[in-house]
Amino acid sequence: MKKIGIVGGGCYGTALAECFSRVSEKVVVVEKNSQIVDSVNRNHENSVSLPKVVLAENIVYTDDESCLRDSEVIFLAVPANFVKQTCEYVKDPAIPVVLCSKGFDLENKRLLSDSVEGYLSNEIFLLSGPSFAAEISVNLPAKVNLAGKNFEKCSELSKKLSSKNFKIEPIEDIIGLQVAGALKNVLAIGCGILHGKNLGQSAAARFMVEGIQEMTKIAESFRGCAETFTKVGALGDVILTCSSLQSRNMSFGKFLADGGSLQAWNGPLAEGVFSAKFVPNLSCSTKIFMKTYQVIYGLISVEEFIESVFE
Repeated sequence: MKKIGIVGGGCYGTALAECFSRVSEKVVVVEKNSQIVDSVNRNHENSVSLPKVVLAENIVYTDDESCLRDSEVIFLAVPANFVKQTCEYVKDPAIPVVLCSKGFDLENKRLLSDSVEGYLSNEIFLLSGPSFAAEISVNLPAKVNLAGKNFEKCSELSKKLSSKNFKIEPIEDIIGLQVAGALKNVLAIGCGILHGKNLGQSAAARFMVEGIQEMTKIAESFRGCAETFTKVGALGDVILTCSSLQSRNMSFGKFLADGGSLQAWNGPLAEGVFSAKFVPNLSCSTKIFMKTYQVIYGLISVEEFIESVFE
């Protein structure tokens, strides 16, 4: 490819830039934090979000969104609550847009892809899967899914964007993939609680499986496909996020188990904290996700959470 555009130069956006530098002559990243822009352009390192990773020389950071023009594809790698704002950076309706954000549109109570399709006339795709930024940025092997309604275009993009150690598999179910991507972060907070209370791997396995079963039901309520939850982008992402303290969501859950609270948390807020707010809006009943939402926001205690999910 000639040029790939990325909006969002944080940890994951930077990791994607490094991955795609292997398949594109140029990668342009739009980032509004001047410290990050200067760090990358001067030293080929994002010293703020992804330190000690040497970035390719064909990666350019800028705060000027007009530099996205002529991109063959644009990735939105920003937190879910910034998606609406960054859609304004996309000026050319002919450029495919790939959503990398994990979460829901809480303001309008709908899926992020539905909101993006309302803001833009571009073709919309979704990238998701087990891919810690610290790992894919140093070329460790990973595989993710790219989902889109236009499967032919999705397959074409997947082929062009894949490299030896960063494989992309196309699927059609953009709904199921994003439900998995958003709710796995909520599930990981619950797993962090179980880990913090030393309840063992067997309890964690049960919790994850029952959570995946509920996710599948939720996706189907949005007309997503159950089969998606056998794919690496859904099932693999759940396994990774719910089994490693590299996950901010799981770390936050452990913090709750150790007696902490949402108000006392000093680190960056885990994505699952925001995604959990969507749970009360679901049309189908859930136990795992409702109880996790309640314990995150202090509506029940950690002890009540454990008792209720394992009753």
